[in-house]
Amino acid sequence: MAKKRANGEGTIRQRKDGRWEGLYTVNYKRKSVYGKTQAEVRKKLNEVLNDINNGMYIENTNITLGAWLDEWLEVYAKPSVKLSTYGSYEGYIRNHIKPEIGKVKLSALRADILQKFINQKLKNGRCDKVKDVNTNKLVIKKGGLSEKTIKNMYNMIHSALKQAYKNGLVNQNVSELITLPKQKRNEMRVLSLEEQKALQSAVEDERLGIGIILSLFTGIRLGELLGLKFDDIDFENKTITIRRTLNRLKVYDNSEKKTDIVIGEPKTNKAKRVIPIQEFLIPLLKAHRTRVLTEQIKIANLYKNDSFVMCNEFGKYLEPTTYQNFFKNMLKKAGIQDTNFHTLRHTFATHFVINGGDPFSLRDLLG
Repeated sequence: MAKKRANGEGTIRQRKDGRWEGLYTVNYKRKSVYGKTQAEVRKKLNEVLNDINNGMYIENTNITLGAWLDEWLEVYAKPSVKLSTYGSYEGYIRNHIKPEIGKVKLSALRADILQKFINQKLKNGRCDKVKDVNTNKLVIKKGGLSEKTIKNMYNMIHSALKQAYKNGLVNQNVSELITLPKQKRNEMRVLSLEEQKALQSAVEDERLGIGIILSLFTGIRLGELLGLKFDDIDFENKTITIRRTLNRLKVYDNSEKKTDIVIGEPKTNKAKRVIPIQEFLIPLLKAHRTRVLTEQIKIANLYKNDSFVMCNEFGKYLEPTTYQNFFKNMLKKAGIQDTNFHTLRHTFATHFVINGGDPFSLRDLLG
């Protein structure tokens, strides 16, 4: 019985067609490199044998970076990340990476290729479209991606290349060799006391106003607010438990729907939390619950009793865009400009610290 060759053994021979062939063994399999001259093949063979001896050898593969990212996204990322994160990753791959460097072979990807890609995206990498005021046509918005978006995209690429290394498709994770731009700390928009009072006054008699008040004095996110149910409120102990979120996300199952409402768990374990609420919120929440129960009694069989705190007159959950539009109308009513719903969260955090709260407690409250 012939003895199996060990890793690294190699020989050179000339083929009948005149080409030279260098044979080597890796994982007990015979592999070859080819060239027009013996010297060319000897050089290639020595490089391969050196990689094998140094643990740097990878199987020759034609898989591209784009193809690998598609496979990684479905096989490795999808089962372990939230749908919103999956959507972000899919957008990074489809809109940014594949059009620019997607055809580069995974085994040929170098740090300088990735660095130039990151630099270009930071400088002029936007691909979203806006309507031109002069032509009324959609045009690509000028400018680069934010440092935060670049960081998120990098983290995805790093994870994908880390898995490629584990799978033996690359001999190193080249993303570890690039330099990321420093993230600029944007100044937070916080409502002044006058603005806060004006907003509270504007929503005072509004059916959905309790949601704005609740966010203003607890710091909960919009998705957490819309996912809140009456069972999550402990009126006796004056607490709210964050158990779920409600968001409209892109659909990826080839259905006719492009987006759908997704009710799921908060994105991290820390986001699942119990929040103490101030005394003055209790009667406001009870009054809102009474109003909702009264609506339920009036239309009886037509009512969809899903117990959402923020619901329409028929008991159904509220769309995020519906509440965003309500919030914008309340801002207009209060005479407040240049802000968004997340400002309520910033305002709560700022006032908490100003009034003597410590950062560690704030971290837990914000989840």
